[in-house]
Amino acid sequence: MKFVAWLNVVIMCFLSMFGNNLTKSFKVTSPDCFGEYTQKKQTLVNDADFYVSVDGSDEADGSFSSPFASINRAIEAVRNTDKSEKNGIIVAVKAGEYRINSISFFAEDSGTAECPITYTAYGDGEVVFNGGITIDPKKFNNVTDENMLSRLNGEAKNKVLCYDLSESGITQQDYGKIYAIGSYNTAHKYTGDWVGALYCELFVNDIRMNLARYPDSGYTSLGRVVSTGYGSEKSSTEKNPDWATAVDPESDVYRISNELADRMNSWKTFDDVWMFGYFKHDWADASTPIGEFDYSKKTLSPKFVSMYGTKDNAPFYFFNVFEELSTPGEWYLDRVNNILYVYPDDGFENAVVDLSLSKDNLLYAENLNYVSFNGFTFKGTRGDAINISGNNNIISSCLVKNVAGNAIIVSGYDNLVSENEITRTGKGGIYLSGGDTEKLIPGNNKADNNLIHDWSEIYQTYQPAVTLSGVGNICSHNEMYNSPHEAITFSGNNHIIEYNEIHDVCLLTSDGGAIYSGRRWNWYGNIIRYNSIYDIGSGDFVPDGIYMDDALSGEIIYGNILVNIPKFAIFIGGGRDFDVRNNIVINCNQSSIRYDDRARGAYSDGWYNGTINQNWDALHSSPYKSEIWQKAYPAMQRFDEDEKNIDSPDFVPNPAYSIIEANLVISLNGKIGDICDSAKKFSTVENNAVYRMTKLNKIFTNPENGDYSLAENSPVFKAIPGFENIPVNEIGRY
Repeated sequence: MKFVAWLNVVIMCFLSMFGNNLTKSFKVTSPDCFGEYTQKKQTLVNDADFYVSVDGSDEADGSFSSPFASINRAIEAVRNTDKSEKNGIIVAVKAGEYRINSISFFAEDSGTAECPITYTAYGDGEVVFNGGITIDPKKFNNVTDENMLSRLNGEAKNKVLCYDLSESGITQQDYGKIYAIGSYNTAHKYTGDWVGALYCELFVNDIRMNLARYPDSGYTSLGRVVSTGYGSEKSSTEKNPDWATAVDPESDVYRISNELADRMNSWKTFDDVWMFGYFKHDWADASTPIGEFDYSKKTLSPKFVSMYGTKDNAPFYFFNVFEELSTPGEWYLDRVNNILYVYPDDGFENAVVDLSLSKDNLLYAENLNYVSFNGFTFKGTRGDAINISGNNNIISSCLVKNVAGNAIIVSGYDNLVSENEITRTGKGGIYLSGGDTEKLIPGNNKADNNLIHDWSEIYQTYQPAVTLSGVGNICSHNEMYNSPHEAITFSGNNHIIEYNEIHDVCLLTSDGGAIYSGRRWNWYGNIIRYNSIYDIGSGDFVPDGIYMDDALSGEIIYGNILVNIPKFAIFIGGGRDFDVRNNIVINCNQSSIRYDDRARGAYSDGWYNGTINQNWDALHSSPYKSEIWQKAYPAMQRFDEDEKNIDSPDFVPNPAYSIIEANLVISLNGKIGDICDSAKKFSTVENNAVYRMTKLNKIFTNPENGDYSLAENSPVFKAIPGFENIPVNEIGRY
């Protein structure tokens, strides 16, 4: 793994300077490798059955010399081909940009095991399916409208450029209005047109531009809470009973600074001016239009109430404010007059300028089987890029970028998403679902060897690079970096998460983990092994490495390497039946392994008592008492739900029957972590080895050069008999 070498160069430098006096944690900076697209160069596909070209015609026969003009015409030709005598059908698409709203496939477009169908780039250059438009930057002009010029400030008056979208035939119906964003917005509670597809977006050289905002980067503060409105919670332990049926609930009121009030007072209008922020928790992002602003009282009320309540100095920013079009990289769309404004960076005249328009999946497939898509670029939708249901389909060597939603959604059985690059998504990366929960039949869908970076740029919480749902799906050998929140999450049973390289994630959260799941006693059988997680969090944000939240239970965590984790490397939040062993933790800032008893504590007025019923409801709605489940998960045979037996390890909320052993911890404080007393009582915590940072050279063969195999005379052999070397060189992309 490439990170190991440069990590240990820094470690050794510190050790050589400070030796045993090294008492502070340190942060290793990742190499500057962002934004490198990695599509494979293809050999020419000269044996295709049909060809598509931007210079073709849908009246042609689809041959190499007479290609179709559209992929939809090729789909029709494949559908009408007799497949009984063929061992495969290939459609090759020649280089160029194809403007689309959506490409759709249905069951009748399927192949078979004997005759699979392949749609592939021909190999003569990039094939782009664009749901938006590419605008010639030379068509932008200086702003001459005196009314709009008067609203610009400073250098922006001379720097901002504009373009009349009518010249490209684009209307308001094409680009839409602004709707609420954020994973926890409450727009659906309010009368009016607040919920819909994300607004169109502007990209320059594949970088998402900021919709004119204040501050230009980061956040400002809402100040002191004057009053809290009617959200879903009265407090962390008490719900508002009528939230489910609430309509136009009362919103929150904040007292803002004089400086911020003066700035807002200088804006010509608050129409369609929005706020985005973390109004209570750093795992709950939301947006809202401005509601009420009282300049004399210096108070501000968002239109929408914060779902989980309020806090003083909540971080937020304003967006879609024309007066704040003040720095390079920002843009604004005058939706009344159809004029696009941009504050350009240097070199804009030669830039690639894209405006996303489509609200649909660029590639949509329903009940499709045995079809492969290879080597394409997808960009420019306000929805998800690819959404496929069916079996035995493959998405490989594609580039998905500049989309508002998720990159690739796949459901069904035996599908493969492999060797793709995903970047600049508004939501997540790859979502895999499939399998039979009742019978525990695996979906066997696989995300393998993908590069996923710079995702979750619009919705900034709970939008993972890879999500596994259902039963028996796989996330392996992927590299993931640069995101405000988590990298991998899962729900369901028997998934495998292995050989992934994860770094520079959870950059804007403290209550989150690079690998995360939670709040279920029935999601048994998931395996998290041989992953490297390093350099997560940023500044004051201190997340966890592997976070098994809110009594999640029944998982295996084996052979992972966790380095420079700012809070807890492995965090078990009150669950049971964990197997945590043979992991390596280096330089965890707070607690290498933490195991609490929040579910048990709910029966003694602990903070989790307002939530534990969700665990019970989920357990009771699962088939955990069925013969199939009891055989697959023998630990469930001893589940005791009687709270009179709270001191029995069989009582479900107890942190019982877990095994935490044979883990290697190297830390500044020389401690394994923080294991609660009830976990020590009901589970097994033993044979873990803990060393200080000065022992690195004695433990590993050649840590300066990234060799984490145990040295021949490593003290670990005596401390942990049978400790297995982790296959370091197999982790990450191959």
